Amino acid sequence: MLTANDSKIVQHNELPEVTNEVSITLRLNIISHDTKWACVFHKGGKILVRTPSLWLSPTKSVPRARFSSSYNLNVGIEDIGSGLLLNKWYHLAYTLSDSEKRLDFYLDGEWAGFHSIQPMEQVIFNAGPLYIGNDLYTGITGQISNFRYFNWRLSADEVTSDYLNKTISIPVSSVPPVTPVSSVPPTSSITSSDQSNTKDTKSNPVAIIVGVGIGASLGSILIFVTGFYLIRSYKKRQKQNRAYDRTSDHQVLSSGK
Repeated sequence: MLTANDSKIVQHNELPEVTNEVSITLRLNIISHDTKWACVFHKGGKILVRTPSLWLSPTKSVPRARFSSSYNLNVGIEDIGSGLLLNKWYHLAYTLSDSEKRLDFYLDGEWAGFHSIQPMEQVIFNAGPLYIGNDLYTGITGQISNFRYFNWRLSADEVTSDYLNKTISIPVSSVPPVTPVSSVPPTSSITSSDQSNTKDTKSNPVAIIVGVGIGASLGSILIFVTGFYLIRSYKKRQKQNRAYDRTSDHQVLSSGK
């Protein structure tokens, strides 16, 4: 629950690292309209550092998705729909891609609008904090839940899955490559920053390394036991035959027959 003076602040180093794409999804319930522009979320330490950001218009709470670019520090989708109703939960999705040159916005899982980025225009990402509900200038009066921040551009199907509360899998391109087993020292361990999505990908190499270690240990035990009994058997035969190599004072062990 947020008032116009409340906010949740997430520092830049607490967020997934962004290269050229970002997406945010959330559920929003407006309790009352504000007489000024109200911030839903805004990343950046200054008013015109706006990648990414989402605002609601005065009196009607019409969503306006924004970002900063090399052409314009305040650019994006102007007005989306006729305004949000009070005391009603909405699912909002903001997806931005510099590589695909577009900003898209979804309302309750349905595509609601987009902004096309010029070929030579560059999205300006920033290292400022992420403000949720209030950016220290203006804020909403309402409720926010299920706020999610992604470091890739969600597809329309992924937005729908998020709207339906289904799990979204991390794209293969976003998962760090697994080190080949042959190059991992036996004492190395492989960790995952997101166990829920990448555990299966990375647990197999660990299992293989452990299996190799156990196999090698069992092989060593087998060789040791076999050698132990061969030596005892040979000593017994030597005592019976009294055959020794007197020049070296060592038993002669046959490597063949």
